[in-house]
Amino acid sequence: MTRITTAVLAGLLLAGCSNTDGKAGGESASYRLDDWQMVESFKIDQRIHRQRVGTWLREPGNEGKLPEDAEAALGMKSLDPRLAVEAALRIAEVNPADDLGFLALHFAFYELRSIDEPQRKEHENAIYDFLEKHYLDDLRLDRMLLGLIRFGERRGVELVDKVVAGSDQRELRARGAFWSASERLMDVDDLTTSPAARSAVRAEVARMAQLVADEYSDVVVFRGESGGEAIRPVLYALENLTIGSVLPEASAQRIGGEVESLSQYRGSVLLIDFWATWCAPCIASFPDVLKLQQLLGNRGLQVITISTDESTELVEQFMDRRMDLPFVNWYVGEQSELYEAWSIQGLPTYIVVDRDGVVRGRTHEVESLYDVILEATGASPGTRAKLVGNEGAAAAP
Repeated sequence: MTRITTAVLAGLLLAGCSNTDGKAGGESASYRLDDWQMVESFKIDQRIHRQRVGTWLREPGNEGKLPEDAEAALGMKSLDPRLAVEAALRIAEVNPADDLGFLALHFAFYELRSIDEPQRKEHENAIYDFLEKHYLDDLRLDRMLLGLIRFGERRGVELVDKVVAGSDQRELRARGAFWSASERLMDVDDLTTSPAARSAVRAEVARMAQLVADEYSDVVVFRGESGGEAIRPVLYALENLTIGSVLPEASAQRIGGEVESLSQYRGSVLLIDFWATWCAPCIASFPDVLKLQQLLGNRGLQVITISTDESTELVEQFMDRRMDLPFVNWYVGEQSELYEAWSIQGLPTYIVVDRDGVVRGRTHEVESLYDVILEATGASPGTRAKLVGNEGAAAAP
């Protein structure tokens, strides 16, 4: 978010403030200015903190480390957003519907994840109440639709559902339906829920996707694409890339080799790993992926990494200088047709395919796929204990 200059901020404050709790407009504006300065100060500290942590995590030898490890090594403390969030909510209480009120709600919503219960729930309820009362028909909400689906849990999804069902802004209805379908696509394969729950999510995702295709095919929903074009990969993935589907054929350049196809590996259990050298979570998970290959390679597991980097040179440099990747390593690039066609929703994305080519799991967290990988490879029960570092349990009677 672009920082607001003092002059612009003063204009927003004076335009948006009215008498509240007996305070004059100017006095309310002064309080809001103080609170927004607190928010801005936190954002600056946060930006510096993230840059330092990110730089440390990218240094050779820190592969697989966590932000907490970086903070400890650098002598840094985790930032506490509570005061800044409370300041943002005070701004919204004065006038939640003016531009500064929206910016404050936007900030508070995205920082809630760093606040512990029960205070988080209290603040969350306040934010949703403001948004539902003032923004269902406001195009500014377009900036939060993706976040509401991705981070808002049940109530965020419900709020977007209300937008899709009843907003008087056609663009909001179209984009709400698009984000609901595309972002919840991964939930169709959530192995932590029951088959009945996954079936219900699948039906809802299919309904939203078809709504975009039928009613909003002409509305621009993402990166300049109309709904009819943007939703096509979601519909394709529902049909071909969810649990129980036969994975479509695909081919790509092997790093340091020739073009290969997935059909060349039919008969193996495949763990397909979409990643990039700039993706810290991807790199942090490589030790777990390597452990899977080492423990289960003799039982037919084959890891295929698929890089979406800018060039093959970046991947080769990564393997030379930072970490060996003893897998089948493919490269498809930044503007990958495969990435788009398979509706890959962020990195890392892991897909497990059994020996018959049937998709058995699709997720962003490789550990959640351990059980389906073990089942597909026919590994012994004790292998799981080795994967999670609990060999003693495996040896117990």
